[in-house]
Amino acid sequence: MDFRVLGALEVWSGQQRMPVPGARRQRVLAALLLTPDSVVPLSRLAEMTWEDEPPATAVKQLRNSVSALRERLGDTEQRLIRTEEPGYLIRVGEHDLDWLRFAAGVADGRRQAAEGRMELAVGAIRTALSLWRGPALDGLGTAALHRVAARLDEQRLNALELSVRWRLELGQHQEVIEDLTDLVHDHPLREGLHVQLMTALDRCGRRADALQVFHRLRARLVEELGVGPGPDVQRLHELILRGEPRSRAMNRARSAGAVPNPRQPPSVAPPVPRQLPQAIRDFTGRADHLAELDALLPPADGQAVVITALDGTGGVGKTTLAVHWAHRVQGRFPDGTLHTNLRGYGPGKPALPEEALHDFLVALGIPPAAVPAGTGARSGLFRTLVAGRRMLIVMDNANSAEQVRPLLPGTPGCMVLVTSRDSLTGLVVTEAAHRLTLDVLSPAEALSLVVGIIGPSRAQAEPAAVEKLIRLCARLPLALRIAAGRAAAHGRAAVADIVAELAARDSRLDALSWGKDPHAAVRKVLDWSYEQLTPSQVFLFRRLGLHPGPDISTPAAAALAHLPPREARNLLKALGDAHLIEPVTHDRYRFHDLLRAYANELADEQETEDERRDALDAMLTWYSHTAHVADRRLYPTCTRVVSDPAEPAHPHAMPDRAHAWTWFTAERANLAAALYHAVDRAMDRHALYLIDALGFLVLMGGWEERIDTATAALRAAQRSGRTEHEANVLLARGEALAHLHHPDAQPDLTRACALAEDVGNIHIQIAARTELGRLLRRQTRLTEALHHFDEARALSRGFDTGRWEAVAEGNTAALHADLGNHRQAIDHGMRSASLRRQLGDTDGEACALADIARGWQGIGDHGTAIAHCRRAIALGRTSLGGQDETLAVPLAVLATSLAHLGRVNEAIDCWREAAAIYTDRGLDTDAARMHLHIRTAARLPGASNASSRG
Repeated sequence: MDFRVLGALEVWSGQQRMPVPGARRQRVLAALLLTPDSVVPLSRLAEMTWEDEPPATAVKQLRNSVSALRERLGDTEQRLIRTEEPGYLIRVGEHDLDWLRFAAGVADGRRQAAEGRMELAVGAIRTALSLWRGPALDGLGTAALHRVAARLDEQRLNALELSVRWRLELGQHQEVIEDLTDLVHDHPLREGLHVQLMTALDRCGRRADALQVFHRLRARLVEELGVGPGPDVQRLHELILRGEPRSRAMNRARSAGAVPNPRQPPSVAPPVPRQLPQAIRDFTGRADHLAELDALLPPADGQAVVITALDGTGGVGKTTLAVHWAHRVQGRFPDGTLHTNLRGYGPGKPALPEEALHDFLVALGIPPAAVPAGTGARSGLFRTLVAGRRMLIVMDNANSAEQVRPLLPGTPGCMVLVTSRDSLTGLVVTEAAHRLTLDVLSPAEALSLVVGIIGPSRAQAEPAAVEKLIRLCARLPLALRIAAGRAAAHGRAAVADIVAELAARDSRLDALSWGKDPHAAVRKVLDWSYEQLTPSQVFLFRRLGLHPGPDISTPAAAALAHLPPREARNLLKALGDAHLIEPVTHDRYRFHDLLRAYANELADEQETEDERRDALDAMLTWYSHTAHVADRRLYPTCTRVVSDPAEPAHPHAMPDRAHAWTWFTAERANLAAALYHAVDRAMDRHALYLIDALGFLVLMGGWEERIDTATAALRAAQRSGRTEHEANVLLARGEALAHLHHPDAQPDLTRACALAEDVGNIHIQIAARTELGRLLRRQTRLTEALHHFDEARALSRGFDTGRWEAVAEGNTAALHADLGNHRQAIDHGMRSASLRRQLGDTDGEACALADIARGWQGIGDHGTAIAHCRRAIALGRTSLGGQDETLAVPLAVLATSLAHLGRVNEAIDCWREAAAIYTDRGLDTDAARMHLHIRTAARLPGASNASSRG
């Protein structure tokens, strides 16, 4: 099959042209042919297919067009046009596509010129130019296609100028004048063509004609652009005026991009280097990264060297991806592919730039004895030799930007792909390198890799073991290959046996090695990164292995390592750049599981038990104190059972309630992990501080977490020998159990109340009786509930700031509303609202106003009820995100009054919003109650279809 785009789009099979009917199909085919052997995303195909905004059915239409093209081209097995996420690619080589033949012909011409064979150079480039039949993709238009076609047309003009330049060097002055005259007529503002025409005319003795060309160009530039000719034209004009035309021996080195020795022209051209190592057979996944690399391929007329820095942690598959992709696209680089292992991380010393340059120069045809000494001289010669060539240069395993810079080409046409465990920020900043960071495999990619190694039958026989193997290997490709490879090599051993080794904390990294090859041992691969660190970075990395949570903030890391936060921030950034930790946000980092195990192993080996315990104590002190301060911001009027925790060396600022909420949200999982860690290591005071500060979980609907953390903290409380601590933890757990309607709630709350009575702790007594009353109220045991509320109200009078009295009055108001005692509900609600207002407790005031509204609602005064609800909702929306019961309760009460007044659609909207809040909080029973109201109201007169969807 022969595809032609240098003119109108044509497809030929042998001597027969194959029409491609339909403009859309032609555009899809053209878009694929413009980037052969590279994935074209569907979004890009749509942009090149439709002039305006693609229709909603664009993806379907594109797939239909591809199917039609396959049928038309006889590609039933999809060997030509392949589906590869996120789009399609077309597999064609240089012999199948005219613009690739054109590019190869130009490259061949440059190569011949560099070797001093100018006649052959001219012949090669004229043969390439003969492939053109008209403007690229003539008559096939969208703006996106026109832009690409314009670049191809520009390449043709560049090749024409190059051909003329070489013909002038051969002395063919008279012969080129006619061609140049036509070109200047067609491109009246292209100064390079005018320079060549003036030169040819002058060398033929037609000085006046040469000057006339200059004057016409200057007049047109001034008239159309308001500028004069550029310096090259001006300089040539002056030389012609003085009768000193440029030398006929034009600088071949500059024009051809090489410096051959004219006295010793090479008799045999060196072979085109193809140095890529073998690609891995079972390459898996990475479709997005392959597409991103494809998108970075330089156009033939690119104006700069394209540099891509592929970085990631050890064992993540950087080299595998780089080599696989390079093999896919090396046909796009007719002048060859260079490869070097810079040994940045591994046994032995990193390669010096001059070593790599020596190998490059030899590959490019320089005899070893002729390679100059010194990095500077070698780098200069290398850049000279690759100038004007189209080459792919893969530099694997670099350790710094400084190691790479001397190996970079200096002129356009080449692409450089560098892999490193370092982020190579220097290349990004100073060389405009594109940074592409490689993460671990996705779950689907990891499964595909393992199945490909152990075989589908074994994977199907042990699905749970395979899933656990993937998790224990942290989806790191090297670890997966080793673990799966061991399973495959021992056919009789179950995958579960390998998993058992991996699951043992002390042997996981031991299990991830295979044979004597250090490159097949995860621990050794990680050692090579670790050995590159400074002593300060080494110390912090080890300490991070002690952290129990899923991620760590800079202040927490500073506490763990006894460092000022600023110093910790710089060290964390360095570890992130080395891909030993992963940045999550600006000031937060995480490990993948194998690096965590590695860091923890180092801490166990290189620090004493006392040092590790001291570090944990400092970290837990920071978490306890910061959580305590944040809890004070959320609950400023609450009485605490435990004393204030000690202040850390560097306290964390917590200026207001919003900051406290943000901090608790970010640290939620870490605080729970810290509490479990403290309990397991009998650091009980920290566990008790933390459980006392984890009340924020109820605001987030984290009832199960509250139960789990309280259950763990109960061990610490019982070990402490302090009855009030045990009562406090039972209260916390009982409250959460009650919200989940768990039968163990009442025993916990009753036990907490009894213990508090034993030691005379009024705070816990009030809280426990309040929660018991609420629990009994939900169970419609209203008389028993009222008893507990009355007891709580009696205990709360004159206690603390009046907060508990306000709570007791509010609960009593709600219960009287349930009992139909509406006037009493209003009275108790008013007292609660007044106390809440005095305390500045907007959430509590909103709840009290909702209770008052229920009282007025019961009396039948829905207007007054609605007014109180509106006020409650306004206060609720100022609470933390307006997403808790503070807002849901008055919304539900408001909905009831609105429905009674016939405003059904407004009522349904309120119930729907309340249901969403209850669902978000995990209060499914309350949410179901709201949906029942919605369904009932939907049947009332006036309910619209839109509003009734519940």
